[in-house]
Amino acid sequence: MPDPVFDNNDRVPGGGGNDDLAASLVGKTPQQIADIIREREQRLRAEAAPPPPPPRNEPPPPSNADFWNAPVPEVDKRIAAKALSREEYNQVAASIRPTLRWAAKSIVKEQHADFSRVEKEIDQLMAKVPEHLHTDPVMWETCYVQAKGMAYDRLAEEDRRPQPTGERVTGPGTPPPPEEDLTKVTLPGVSTGRYTKSAATVCENLGVSHDSYRKSRKILDGEGLLPLTVDNRRTR
Repeated sequence: MPDPVFDNNDRVPGGGGNDDLAASLVGKTPQQIADIIREREQRLRAEAAPPPPPPRNEPPPPSNADFWNAPVPEVDKRIAAKALSREEYNQVAASIRPTLRWAAKSIVKEQHADFSRVEKEIDQLMAKVPEHLHTDPVMWETCYVQAKGMAYDRLAEEDRRPQPTGERVTGPGTPPPPEEDLTKVTLPGVSTGRYTKSAATVCENLGVSHDSYRKSRKILDGEGLLPLTVDNRRTR
């Protein structure tokens, strides 16, 4: 059998040996460690769980003679033996009350679109209500109506504010470039020799405004489309 590449002398602290194990787990196999951890988890769960209610001491069933002679007391005894005790009721109620409270609130919230606008006031009012009424949708409805009355001024102020239109709001942006000065623009083929004619001179000779010249030049340079001045389509 070949010699191992690493042995115990090559281990370093924290390198996956027994340094990180508790003293009770040193020398145990992985299966034994898993069983110990599983047993510990079950024990912690059992300790955290609430204690079960004490067993009931049910009375023995009545005899025919007792039931015939005094039927009402015997029936009361049987009902009392089958009924929930106060401890059992409190335990069951504590486990389901949060769900019932959420359901009651959700019922009222779905019926009113503006419930969330006064939800803070509703929760403050419900905090003053007895706990057993938190599962009643009628109580949530009552607190909703009262909360709207308390927050009337705030709601009216919010309704008077302009609502966003959904249009994109942009900043000032970059201003457009200034229009070129036609007195400084020379045209090829027009300025010859020592006679220099600017675009402004051409506009004055042709009786064209500077704005019309700039607009036409943009169209000819490809920044726009030429206007359709003649319809050359033949009639059929």
